[in-house]
Amino acid sequence: MTATDLQEHIGVIDRMKSLLNSADFDQVFSLLTSDLPKSKQFLLKMELKRMAQPCNFFIDLRGHVDGEVKPYEYMGKTHYMDDNAIRVFEAGLKQYGGYTLGLYEEVLNTENNFRVMHRKQTEERVRNALQQAPGSTDSAVEPAAAPTQSAKLIRFGNYTSRRDERMHFSIDVELEFNQQRIKASTSDLSVSGCKLKLNSALPLTTDSVIKLHFTGLEQEFMLGLAQGVSYAVVDTEQQANAFYLRLKRLPDENETQFADFLQRFITGNKRRYKVNLDSVSQSLLSKGYEQFYLPRSASLPVFIAVKDNRPIPVCALTTDYNKSVWQYFLDEQHQAMFINICHTKRLKALLQQNTPDKSTILYCFTHAVKGKLFFYSATREELALNEQARQLFLGFGASKASWRVFHLNLQRTSPVTAEMPSTVPQADNSKPAAGLTPLVKHFIQDLRYIVSLTDITATESAFWYQNYPVDQQQLKLLAVFGHKKLAQQPQCEAVAVQYVNLRSESRYLYKTSVTITGPEQQSELNGHSRDFSSKGMQLETTLPVRFNKGDVVLLNLPDMQKISNKYSLSGLPYEIMAVSKSRTIMNLRAAEGTEPHPGRLFFQQLIQNNRAKLTPAEESPKYPGLSVALRNMYLSAQNHFVLFVHRKGIRYEINTLAQGNAAISLQLLLTQPKHDNKIALSPLLQNNAASLHFAQQLKHMKRLDNARVFELFVQVKEDNNQGLQLTCRYDYEFGNEQHKQQFVLNASSSGSLFCYRLLLSRTGRPDIDFIATELNYISAYAIHKAKKLEEELWSVAGVIDAIDISAEVLWRYGASAEHSEQHEQRRLALLAKLQQPVT
Repeated sequence: MTATDLQEHIGVIDRMKSLLNSADFDQVFSLLTSDLPKSKQFLLKMELKRMAQPCNFFIDLRGHVDGEVKPYEYMGKTHYMDDNAIRVFEAGLKQYGGYTLGLYEEVLNTENNFRVMHRKQTEERVRNALQQAPGSTDSAVEPAAAPTQSAKLIRFGNYTSRRDERMHFSIDVELEFNQQRIKASTSDLSVSGCKLKLNSALPLTTDSVIKLHFTGLEQEFMLGLAQGVSYAVVDTEQQANAFYLRLKRLPDENETQFADFLQRFITGNKRRYKVNLDSVSQSLLSKGYEQFYLPRSASLPVFIAVKDNRPIPVCALTTDYNKSVWQYFLDEQHQAMFINICHTKRLKALLQQNTPDKSTILYCFTHAVKGKLFFYSATREELALNEQARQLFLGFGASKASWRVFHLNLQRTSPVTAEMPSTVPQADNSKPAAGLTPLVKHFIQDLRYIVSLTDITATESAFWYQNYPVDQQQLKLLAVFGHKKLAQQPQCEAVAVQYVNLRSESRYLYKTSVTITGPEQQSELNGHSRDFSSKGMQLETTLPVRFNKGDVVLLNLPDMQKISNKYSLSGLPYEIMAVSKSRTIMNLRAAEGTEPHPGRLFFQQLIQNNRAKLTPAEESPKYPGLSVALRNMYLSAQNHFVLFVHRKGIRYEINTLAQGNAAISLQLLLTQPKHDNKIALSPLLQNNAASLHFAQQLKHMKRLDNARVFELFVQVKEDNNQGLQLTCRYDYEFGNEQHKQQFVLNASSSGSLFCYRLLLSRTGRPDIDFIATELNYISAYAIHKAKKLEEELWSVAGVIDAIDISAEVLWRYGASAEHSEQHEQRRLALLAKLQQPVT
């Protein structure tokens, strides 16, 4: 690339490119550089000669440009370039007279190269920062406007089940309606239905019955359908100047004969005409994105059965990210206390809320007395009934180390949603998925509700809540919020989410003696291995340990040393990755240094030579199939709003969103009529939030790291001319907590304020096994489309879960109960207005 000090003469360089090997080179060069000093002329000539040198480098732009890269043959070598780079390359061949170093550099610096685009964006940000007036405060900074960007929406738990295949096939038909025949054509065709295209709209409604005459087919086949075929209208749709009808065929006396004909016709022509893959593709994306989100969800779904008109929590769906919520609600006997948290009165109050989203804020702390753990909890509505009790609970509870704030959401569910429908047509003859076992059906038969608990305790929230006054003489008022011990505690089980095993290698069960020495400990601890892999192991000790995550311990393997003289198995450094609650079980990873780790080399060889004899460490669930059933029920009911971060080369983008059963407030705010009812992400992505903050966090995160937390504040003002005006501020944009408090109180006084807790997690590879059926079906008809869908899933780098914490933030920053209630009513009124259809 041309040096910076020669960039000012780039015009001379461009003029001389085509004359590099010409006899007129020296004459033209002297004419163009006559006003330059000799030293600069020398440097320019050297640069031109460097650019004219023949080049043998391969060009490979895969993953480096924003375009579709394909093979390109030149002089017996295969390069990989996109269309833009090919145009530059071919034009440069004529200009340089061949493949030179200058041409190679031009191809690597096209406008759509991620590196070039990133450099220009950085330069633009620097220019904007330099142009900004000095001494501006937090409240005066105007966010840089982002271009309007709409996003693709995925619906969780939304699988389209089709009985048979649809084929893109256009044939002439006549629609018989009100004793008139209207000419139309099919857009697609299946055994059980079709889609019609008409030039003008008809006064038809859902379930209207019409008759179709297949005039196009009757010219080639003897159908014997003089009376036509009866169809019912399923849906109507207007697109541009065309009017579409979705129809379902109704049974009649010729049903079997005509159905057999259509089945033979579609089977015989499916290779000539395109099979409609839209529904299968949509189901594949829904399942694929679900498998990214669910294992990384920080919300703990607690499933509640109704028996004898009493709600009884029976199980919770656990992940690596929500286990801390499960463990928080375990008492001294390791029994879950959800029967007290989700009691009848509290659930009834939630169900009576006049909003689609049945949620509240739950405040909790625990108190230990004589070896017993007592739980105290109160919802926002329960505390609002008594101002003195509210201040006392918040102030005293926040002083406890066990203080927690949860977002609690209640959803209805049904065992009917436990079984996922088939997402590929039955005509494909694929093997149907196994149904629920009788054991699982019996377990879920009484499930009626799901309570989702999400920990929204901010790091600094305890400090703010501690500002509420606490009268020690009035602590007895808190007794009403305490939960008594039950004589018979109903059993509530933890059911782990089953998803793709992202371990880099398999683990094997094996028990052998181990001695452990800590970083500041001279005496050795005794224990034994539970399982191992070449890169780590799980140990169990006889006594509780004081080690923490991140500590490096030294291991001795005396029994293993007896079978190997090749490696020294004493003093092996291992890093602690996790410690159990009982502090007797540890997960360890080999701590690699500059030299190869002897333990890793030993176990690698041991596994390689004895793989057939070793027992894989696979957890067998207590109720096989229950995890999948609960997964389906939860995804069909939950109403989270999720953003997915995709990696495109070196860039990170947010252009795919997912919602559950209903739209939450953030989605409603972003879906405005002025953007044609599309979800506009521009307010969220101001000041390059995706690339400067989310992407930078993801680059330093590993798959098993805890989620990074951001808080988003959205101030909403209504304008009669321009609609809603959104002002979005992230927590990192405030200078300190006091500025944040001032913004929250001012914004909630002058308009409506919506606050969200954003949980950013890094993803692993997609769960291809889970979508194999859909992927194989699409590949059979359109391999390019299957590859595109698979590439989309492989590009997912992160998941952002958005939790509405608007009701919690005002109390956190000291707003009075009256001020909070007035603001909450304004907020709910605005949401109700946004949910009304636009006329």
